[in-house]
Amino acid sequence: MLLEARASQLMVETARARADSLALWRRLRLAEEPIVPGAPERCSLDLSGRYRVGDGNEFAGEFSEISPLGLRVKGPKCGDFGNWCTASIASVGVVEGLVVEARSHSFVVGVVATPRRIQRLAERINWRLRLQREQVEERRASERVEMNRAKATIATGDGQVYTCEIFDVSQGGAALHLGESALYFWLDQPVAFEGREARVLRCFPGGIVIKFD
Repeated sequence: MLLEARASQLMVETARARADSLALWRRLRLAEEPIVPGAPERCSLDLSGRYRVGDGNEFAGEFSEISPLGLRVKGPKCGDFGNWCTASIASVGVVEGLVVEARSHSFVVGVVATPRRIQRLAERINWRLRLQREQVEERRASERVEMNRAKATIATGDGQVYTCEIFDVSQGGAALHLGESALYFWLDQPVAFEGREARVLRCFPGGIVIKFD
């Protein structure tokens, strides 16, 4: 019963967050100045990824125009006005929102997200824009890929195995959601993630970041 109540509460909170985010997006669109600090109104980036719109089928797509408020999607399927769209974009992550403009060969998605997620999206876009303009060096050993909470297992040195969800993963490490099980992990603890040796690099409420050996 407790799990059912928690699941119901999460569904309500998610729906409320989407409604609040949509209202925020509308205010951002109407504002003369961008509310997100440092966020470009729109920038041209040659990004690729995959997207789902309307019926939920997944397609490869191109994302040449993007901002923290919206993005233009080009692909084999065009969304209709009001459709929900989920896009997984290389080096940017998962972006969700509503189709606000539809054309014959592309459509525009208005981002629907919490203010914190919009801020993170702005930071990632700015980073990608600087990287494309050769103003910063690539600091990551490999690009991080968001896994949309894919299921996995992680084991401790004493043989205990815990189920976890993957936030994102790269060749160098991964960010994992463990819920209450995160209490059993600490900094520099040796672990095995899906059979690969690693160490705990950072702890945060409900999860950890690990670095592969």
